[in-house]
Amino acid sequence: MFMHYLSRSFFLLFMLIVCMFSGCQRPSPALIAPPIPTVIVTQPSIQNLTNPLEFNGNAAAVETVEIKARVSGFITQVHFSDGQRIIKDDLLFSIDQRPYLVVRDQSQADVAKALAELNELESEVSRYQKLLPKAVVTREQYEILVARRDVAKAMLDKSRAAVAQAELDIEFCQVTTPLTGRVSTREVDVGDLVAGTGGLATRLTTVVTTSPVEVYFDTDERALLLARQRAIAKRGGEVGTWRDIKELEIPIAARLVTEEQFLHKGILDFVDIGVKPTTGTVRCRGLLPNPDELITPGMFMRVQLTTAEPEETMLVPERSLGIDQSRKYVAVVNEKNRVEYRTVTTGRSIPSRDGTLRVIEDGLNGTERIVVSGMSRAREGSIVQPLEDLMIRQTPQEMTSP
Repeated sequence: MFMHYLSRSFFLLFMLIVCMFSGCQRPSPALIAPPIPTVIVTQPSIQNLTNPLEFNGNAAAVETVEIKARVSGFITQVHFSDGQRIIKDDLLFSIDQRPYLVVRDQSQADVAKALAELNELESEVSRYQKLLPKAVVTREQYEILVARRDVAKAMLDKSRAAVAQAELDIEFCQVTTPLTGRVSTREVDVGDLVAGTGGLATRLTTVVTTSPVEVYFDTDERALLLARQRAIAKRGGEVGTWRDIKELEIPIAARLVTEEQFLHKGILDFVDIGVKPTTGTVRCRGLLPNPDELITPGMFMRVQLTTAEPEETMLVPERSLGIDQSRKYVAVVNEKNRVEYRTVTTGRSIPSRDGTLRVIEDGLNGTERIVVSGMSRAREGSIVQPLEDLMIRQTPQEMTSP
C-alpha cells in the first residue's frame, strides 16, 4: 500500500515538471523595426557680405566742459538734478550777488561824480580859452586846466569800466551751461563758499555733449591703408582732392557690450599723425550719431572697419555645428537620406534676425542639406527622414556695402 502511494506521488511530480517546461512556455514576440527619425534640414545660405575687421574702442564726448566759478561768493541755489539732460544757456547755479550789486552802485556813483567834474572843467577850459587872447590868464594856467580836464575824462572812462566789470560780475553770479548735453554730479551745495580767482577757481560740475558721440580705437596700419584706398577708389581715384580723412567718409560700425549687432553706423573722423612704433597701430576716432543718447562717454565698444568690397560668403546656422574634440562638423543628409559628418572650417559669427549664423570657409559647396534640428538623432551612417525648413535661410543683420 505504501509503495503504491509513493509511486503515485512520483507520477504527479513528473507531470507537474513536464507542464512547467512545455505547456507553460509563451511564444517569443515578433521584433518591430524602430521608426525612421525625422530631422529638420536646410541648405547653406550664400550672401554678399563684407569682411570687416574688429577693434576694441571707448566712447568719448565730442565736447567736455568743466564748469567753474568766475566770481567768489556763496552758492544760493542749485537748478539741476545730477545727470539730467540740459540745453545750452540753462541755469545751473546761483551765487549770492548782493556784494556785486553794491559794487555796481558804487561804480555808478563814481561815474556820476566824474561826469560832473568833467562838465565843470569843460566849462572852465571854454572860459579860459576866451580869456587867453586878452592876457587875463596865462598860457601856463590854461594848459594846466586842459590837463585837469583830460584827467577827468580818463577818470570817467575808468569809472564806466568799473560799472561794466560790476555788471559782468553780477552776470557771472548766474552760472549757465555753454552746451547741450548732460550734466554730471554737483560738487558744491547750497551755502558753500566758492572762489572765482584764476587757477583757484572752484569746480562746480562737468557737462558733456551726448549727440553725436566719438569712439576712439587703435587699428593696424595695413587695415587703415586698405580702408583709405577703398574710399579713394570710390571717389574715382582722386587721391589729391581731400585734405581731411573725414572727407573720405570711410564707414565704421560699432556695438555696445550688451548688443549682438553693429547697429551704430558712422564715419572715420580722425587719424593720428603717426604710427606707434612699439605696436604698429594708429590712433583713430569715429563719429557716431547718438539720437537716443544710449552711448555715454567711457563705454567700451567693438568697432568694425571695412577694408574690402562685399564678396560671396557661405553661412550656416550656428546650431547646426557640432564639435568632436578639436574639429567642427555639420551633419549632411545625402541623396539616400543617410547622414554623413562633414568637417568644416569656420569663420566669424554674424547675428541675424532669428539667431546667429556662422561663416563657412571650407568643407561645403553650398548644395548640401545640413541638419539644423534633431542633431541627437542624426548619427553618422543612420537613415533619417529629412524635412526642409526654408525659414532657416536668414539674412544677416550687418552692413553689406557701406
